[in-house]
Amino acid sequence: MKTILLRAFVLPVAAFALASAGAVSTSTSDVSKADVLITAYIHNPAVDSCKEVQVNCATGGGPVCLSGSFTAYGGTKESCVEQLHRVN
Repeated sequence: MKTILLRAFVLPVAAFALASAGAVSTSTSDVSKADVLITAYIHNPAVDSCKEVQVNCATGGGPVCLSGSFTAYGGTKESCVEQLHRVN
């Protein structure tokens, strides 16, 4: 009788408890590892012109976003003044 109770109830509960503990202790990354290119703009050839480029940058803090030797900016083709930063 004790063996039946052990097999029918205690072992599944123990397996569930171990699986739950493993799931809770597993850490997942909220940040994607894949590079996501966004449309940005560089002032080339003139300061008042905005040339479209693809860069791996975002808004926020960090090193300035570069495309070649030019600083990349967000915004629109008519007004590219939003500061972008490199995504590490």
